[in-house]
Amino acid sequence: MDKTVHGFLFDLDNTLIDREAAFVRFATRFYEERLRDATSMTRDETVAKMVHWDEDGYVPRDEMFARWVNEWPEAGLEPKRLLLYYRSEMKQHVQPDADNNRLLADLNRRGVPWGIVTNGTTVTQHIACRAAGLDQLAPFIIVSEAAGYKKPDPRIFRDALELTGLSSPEDVLFVGDNPIADVNGAKRFGMKTAWVRRGRQFPDDLQPPDYVVDHVAELQDIVCLSA
Repeated sequence: MDKTVHGFLFDLDNTLIDREAAFVRFATRFYEERLRDATSMTRDETVAKMVHWDEDGYVPRDEMFARWVNEWPEAGLEPKRLLLYYRSEMKQHVQPDADNNRLLADLNRRGVPWGIVTNGTTVTQHIACRAAGLDQLAPFIIVSEAAGYKKPDPRIFRDALELTGLSSPEDVLFVGDNPIADVNGAKRFGMKTAWVRRGRQFPDDLQPPDYVVDHVAELQDIVCLSA
């Protein structure tokens, strides 16, 4: 392993799990069950609009569901019921990433400190972790709602560093897909960073990450994790 990296912190959505794909599956099912007869839009058009409004989960759920209610009044949707439906159904569409989980299990086997740091609600994010098999692997999971502050707030990186047991942020590689919340936030705290690209260009106005990957499991080669 790279001597300058002694621990890892990982974002959850679209980093350790493919949240976008899970949301597309959720939205597709919702269209088939509730919207097919309530809109003249095709399934693909409707799902694309729902994905756009979701904004990778960064839009508050009540705000997103209010848009649904306004867009499809014929469907008789209610925001509170939508939230309950979302929490119960979204987990059905989260799938484990076998390659990522294998890498995390290897970190555990080697005794390398690591954890998950995610923005979101406590209930939703822990459900996602269980669905992906991460609750059985992660030494700790920090969720912004429970912490009281979210990325890129330096306090959440401070809390995570303390839980790794490492003394210096320079010892930690933070891995995430969001340029501002993950990469810029961790860099400003002093951590090394790896950006999960997802087919995008990194913003020119931000300090670039130390590594760029298309999949978390690529770190096994980049930081020499293989035995």
